[in-house]
Amino acid sequence: MTEKLLPTQAEQQYVIALPCSPEDFGKFIGSLLGKPQTITNAERGAFEIRKEDVVNSYHLVVQRVQQQNDGHLIQFTVKLVFDDDSSVLLNSLDDFIAYTEVRPVVPTQAHLSWTFIVKFPDRSHPEKQDIDLSFLTEAPGAIALSESGEGPVISMARIFAGGHIAYRIRHTARTWGADIEGLLTGHAKHLLLPQSPMREFAQKHSGKIAITVALVFFVSTVAACLFAADRIATEQLKLVSGLLQSPNALDLKLNRLLQMTAEGFWGKYFFSVFVFVIFSFVASILLALWAGFSADTRRPSYILLTKKSDQHKAENDQRYKVRWLSFVGSLVVSIATGIVSNVLFTRYWS
Repeated sequence: MTEKLLPTQAEQQYVIALPCSPEDFGKFIGSLLGKPQTITNAERGAFEIRKEDVVNSYHLVVQRVQQQNDGHLIQFTVKLVFDDDSSVLLNSLDDFIAYTEVRPVVPTQAHLSWTFIVKFPDRSHPEKQDIDLSFLTEAPGAIALSESGEGPVISMARIFAGGHIAYRIRHTARTWGADIEGLLTGHAKHLLLPQSPMREFAQKHSGKIAITVALVFFVSTVAACLFAADRIATEQLKLVSGLLQSPNALDLKLNRLLQMTAEGFWGKYFFSVFVFVIFSFVASILLALWAGFSADTRRPSYILLTKKSDQHKAENDQRYKVRWLSFVGSLVVSIATGIVSNVLFTRYWS
């Protein structure tokens, strides 16, 4: 006779009952596994993100979602990427607040990610909504993001062009997604730091400024050569005008012509003009590169979460000031070099 043994605790099976119909449950699972609509955008500019800015961003999004709809935060993560290509993933706001990096590294990216379950009034079941907010600097070590990455989609060219605050919203309700988009856009613009109008103008038109510097310098050189040639011709004409008007000075005329031919004056002049123009062309290119490179300087962005990042900020701010002084110096040197070289050339051949 065999006895039926009772299942052990490990072998017991449990059943979870959900208070919804099979149809609603199927729609709920479909909303979790299906591909939602996506909104992506980015605001370009300089920023300085500190720990309190991340905390404020967290509360701003959570409060908006919970106030407007029956929403519940399922997960919040913060991923930090450093300049040595290492990264840290923190799985809650408390973990982020308590986190202290002891390594001498500089954060170059910070990716904030929210996952909500939201019950919309016109839906019979809650649906999953995802919000990603990323802060990307132009510091070395920045990596490209792809569609499968944890942050928003943004090209390598845009990353290295300057700081960006980017976001991605994966939603199942268009009006809800548009509202969150407006919230994040306003928040990003609030975090961006202003730039002086002169620096902004120089940065936006750096290419035009470089071309203008080169053209002005080179054209002024050609104008100086033409002016010197005209002045020399006038002086030469004055010297021989008396001989030309004298009917009995044939020998003097021939002697003068032979003397000018023997001296090779105009040959020397045109050779010096050729050398001077080549020198001016090379100098104009170098000055244009100097001016354009110095003008195309964006205000740096920082994620100030480590001691090393504070040191990095002080060093980069100093470089930023030096680059602006270098731009002003390039304009001054271009003007001064053009004036001095043209004056010396004209006076020498006069």
